Amino acid sequence: MDALVTDVDLREALAGLRGLGRSGLDLVALGPHWSAAGLWSRYPTARAMGPNALTAPAAFVATVSRLARQHGPLVVYPGREEAITTLLEAASKPDFPAGARLPYPEAAPVRTIRDKRRLPELAAGAGLKAAETVLEGTVENLASTSLPLPCLIKPAHPGGALKSVQPVDSAYELDAVLASLPSSEPLLVQRRIEGPLVAIALVVGREGQVVARFQQEALRTWPPGAGPSSLAVSVAPDEALVARVAAMLREAGYWGLADLQFVASTAGPALIDVNPRFYGSLPLALACGVNLPAAWHAVTVGAPLPEPVSYPVGRTYRWLEADLVAALRGAPRLLLGSGSRPRVGAVWAAEDPFASAVLSGRGVVQRLARRIGRARATA
Repeated sequence: MDALVTDVDLREALAGLRGLGRSGLDLVALGPHWSAAGLWSRYPTARAMGPNALTAPAAFVATVSRLARQHGPLVVYPGREEAITTLLEAASKPDFPAGARLPYPEAAPVRTIRDKRRLPELAAGAGLKAAETVLEGTVENLASTSLPLPCLIKPAHPGGALKSVQPVDSAYELDAVLASLPSSEPLLVQRRIEGPLVAIALVVGREGQVVARFQQEALRTWPPGAGPSSLAVSVAPDEALVARVAAMLREAGYWGLADLQFVASTAGPALIDVNPRFYGSLPLALACGVNLPAAWHAVTVGAPLPEPVSYPVGRTYRWLEADLVAALRGAPRLLLGSGSRPRVGAVWAAEDPFASAVLSGRGVVQRLARRIGRARATA
């Protein structure tokens, strides 16, 4: 086998699995339950069920190790933030199987680019701007501090209790966010920057060269103002910005895939996040002919590297589930604004219908279960 993709119940991991599969690689898919969409995909040669790093990290590592011994050598692609953290730690131990290779350099560069506290320094070194952090502390510290409003509350480290950025407009909203978290949870407080969300996803080679790159702009996000793209469009790459991003990653000692989020403010693009994993709107890059997972694999195993390619601009991506949730919460008009054609969805792939149907169906079931649970709790 060539590669193992974990957490294939997630749409991000399914997109990565599809990209690797379309390049002709032999794949193992690992999911936490039989309804994990990637286990129903046409692309894996082998399929396995096992706990994920979020619920049972030790058992997750044991499952990955067993699959690597059974099918390896292979590259292990983590499908979620917690899997990255867990596997980086496991790979430093002598009992981690030699047949399991992570698609990263040493752990330190990965930790560096994932640390939001270090982004301003990293960005400045490459001539980039980053979002300003005005306060840093635990929930307990911030609860007794006067915070500038409006602001964004972010996890200081990936894999913590706070899973996503929380926009805060009022003291009431701030209290609600802090009350939902452990008192020792480390957080960052950043000023909110106005402007569209722009993403650059690229694969950097071991010598720091750009192997593949793709750029998109969000037309809307969910949740509004802080969430990932729910409607996005492919745009021509800003090659100067791509070069600065590559220089920043090279200076950090990083090679591989990175998805970088910017806010295109009036003062120029401001970096807000870096993710070294498959990401939610990856289907847009794949539909435009930019196979970032395949390029990432080539860098990891030392195969011949592709050259950056031109791609169609104006192609749109839509995360329909996010629009459905928005409609249920009082914004039904979003269901009508689907963007111009040609379009690609977050889940559906015509050549992989079973996985598409399973992921779509599971999403509906989970949403309904949560709504029923909330209704019962308030009854």
